[in-house]
Amino acid sequence: MDQPGTPTPLMTKAGLKDWLQVSDFWIRDRMDNDPDFVRQCVVDLAPEGSSRRTIRFNVRAVEDYLGINTPAPVPAAA
Repeated sequence: MDQPGTPTPLMTKAGLKDWLQVSDFWIRDRMDNDPDFVRQCVVDLAPEGSSRRTIRFNVRAVEDYLGINTPAPVPAAA
């Protein structure tokens, strides 16, 4: 089994909003109208087959996707 040495930091929607200083609309628009953003940056932690979604955002993927290198705040342990 291949395991990377460094875990990928994940961020909640609230954390993403605070970090990027964006609105709910901006995130909803990305989720609804930007399949590349969803494919590259969104992680659903809900169990397979669940009707609920548990969305997190891959911090490094968001940085790459947006072309920024502003350090994200360290997400608090959930």
